[in-house]
Amino acid sequence: MSLHQTHYNLLISGNDQAWEGSSWRMEYDRVFEYTVPTVKQLFAKLDDAALNKLMELPTLFAYERFVDKPACVGRITKIARRQDGFSITFAFDTAVASLTPDLFTRMLEELDIDSKWEVNRSHWAVKNVDLAEVLHRAGLLRVPTLGPGAAPPRVFISYSWDSPEHQAWVAQLGLVLRKHGVDVILDQWHVKPGQDLAQFMADSVRDSDRVLLICTENYVRKARERTGGVGYEHMLLTPQLMRELSTTKFVPVVRQASLPRMLPDEMAGRLYVDLSDGAQYQTSLQSLIRDLHNIALPLPPVGRPPSR
Repeated sequence: MSLHQTHYNLLISGNDQAWEGSSWRMEYDRVFEYTVPTVKQLFAKLDDAALNKLMELPTLFAYERFVDKPACVGRITKIARRQDGFSITFAFDTAVASLTPDLFTRMLEELDIDSKWEVNRSHWAVKNVDLAEVLHRAGLLRVPTLGPGAAPPRVFISYSWDSPEHQAWVAQLGLVLRKHGVDVILDQWHVKPGQDLAQFMADSVRDSDRVLLICTENYVRKARERTGGVGYEHMLLTPQLMRELSTTKFVPVVRQASLPRMLPDEMAGRLYVDLSDGAQYQTSLQSLIRDLHNIALPLPPVGRPPSR
């Protein structure tokens, strides 16, 4: 029996927003708390091989008891070492129902979680428990298996801060994409006070599978004039566009009131997704989601040639 069928990661946080985005940070000294020594030995080196094994395990994302929010099941999709701890990127499993605080409390013993101290401490533990079997018995999982999950597409949203309304629109787009299995990277969720913005943008453009360019009129102007964060991001993406003319990594997403639609010079001639207000919005959004997951529309069958 493989390791992911007999063990699971438990991540508990006291921050009530910890599992609202798609990434979080866990301090090094909180890793393997409340983990029995025999299990800890399996991953103790914390080298790349050990981190890869940890990412194979199903994961329960829970909150400390006082937060009173549901726990969710999913996967750790990326672990990066930082100065003070691990940066963890994650995605939830839509096939598993969330655990309400009351249900989570009732399941603590089955999950091998200490009900007195552990639920009041932010930490990362590894438990020698078949999580799928426990969830199945609780009626949260149809079959008692949680197979290794594929990493969700990692997508960075590049946009201009045109107005508070536009920032809210971008955040809502990110939430919708996340609910549909996309690991969205967004400055509103991922940049902390004091963080280097230029480094964040460079890392996000480099490490993401796709980059959505939210092309308002103001965004296009800044891209052309190379001003602000938008101008910097386009300085980063232009060399890759020149090297790889066939790349589809950068997706222009239009949100404009004027016609004809405008695109940054680097994206001229490329097919764009139009998410401007109007009747076509939902259709265009669903098309974007399918494309980010690399799901092609089925081709109509080839019929028989006409008879003579």
